[in-house]
Amino acid sequence: MAHQVGREVKKGWEWVTPSGGTKWLSSENSAAADTRATARGGLEALQQYKSSITGGGLQEGGFGRKAGIEKYYEGQQDLTEQEFALRRGGVGLQQERLGLQRGSLERQESSALNQFLGDAYSFRKSGDVQKATGGLYSGEQERGVERQSATMANMMRGQQESFASQSQGLDISSQELQNQLQGMDIAQARSISDLLKARGVEMSGIEDLLYQIETEEIAYEGAT
Repeated sequence: MAHQVGREVKKGWEWVTPSGGTKWLSSENSAAADTRATARGGLEALQQYKSSITGGGLQEGGFGRKAGIEKYYEGQQDLTEQEFALRRGGVGLQQERLGLQRGSLERQESSALNQFLGDAYSFRKSGDVQKATGGLYSGEQERGVERQSATMANMMRGQQESFASQSQGLDISSQELQNQLQGMDIAQARSISDLLKARGVEMSGIEDLLYQIETEEIAYEGAT
């Protein structure tokens, strides 16, 4: 029965035949198999890495890096909208308070005007009655009535100026609040725009990475 003994040399195996001769066996097949095995291992590693990005093949409830980026920026956009909604709500409360102050001011102004007209009418009517009934009503008394009427008119004019000044202050405050709302609209639009730009940059990077992975997959598939 033939007896074979092999020993490894640099580029193959030397086999001793029963007759004492040697036979060389090339190791090229073994090297090719190693290359294919390495390629398969690299391909599997790439596919796992790709799954971690796309989310494909992950356990139920899991999501890849791509979906994680999308969820993150969706959450940030929601938080931004909630923040500005709260700020607008605060401005809305201030506007309501201004509306109440304006209503109170208008009622005070109307009441003061009605009182002035009523007092002026009563005061003038009293003098007219004295004249008509022949009561004592000298020229000095008439001048006193005129001075008092003028005083009342000046007081009413001062009240009207005060009411006008307060109303103007309310108008200014109302305009400032309106400007704040407009500024919030601009700030919110800018914040969301920045988020969308950042999301676009990251998603573009993900797409580039996936393209590189697919290119390497093709190379590994060729080697297998």
